[in-house]
Amino acid sequence: MISFFLLLFIWVYSLVNFGKLPETIPVHYNLSGAADGFGSKNSLWLLIGISTLIFLFLIYLSQNSKSQFLNIPQNLKENPEVAGFIVNILNVLAMSLFAVITFESMQNALGKADGLSSLTDYLLGLIFVLIIGMMLYSWKLSRKKTRMS
Repeated sequence: MISFFLLLFIWVYSLVNFGKLPETIPVHYNLSGAADGFGSKNSLWLLIGISTLIFLFLIYLSQNSKSQFLNIPQNLKENPEVAGFIVNILNVLAMSLFAVITFESMQNALGKADGLSSLTDYLLGLIFVLIIGMMLYSWKLSRKKTRMS
């Protein structure tokens, strides 16, 4: 549900502010968060479209833990609640990342900010922590299963 509202924010904020944007906006940032690539403001719709497709794909995966497209350890896929929880957390983090990038890119284009904030780094770090945590949990489950056998 949180991920849906983040996606809704991306769409509403973009629709409300699109007309205010200059024709050229930042479309790429270097590792320090400084804009190093520029393009048409219409390229913003590509980012919004990708956000929407990822949201829909992750919703599908959260409800279909047996899907071949869900690339998590098998022992986690066997429990639909755990698999769905992991995918839902990933969806919230992904939509948060897209919302921050969309918002800050538009703020940069409007001259209200300079580059991406460190929030993008923190969100990427949280995604990494989720992946490591998932792997450790899977390892713990497999060790527990081995001991019981």
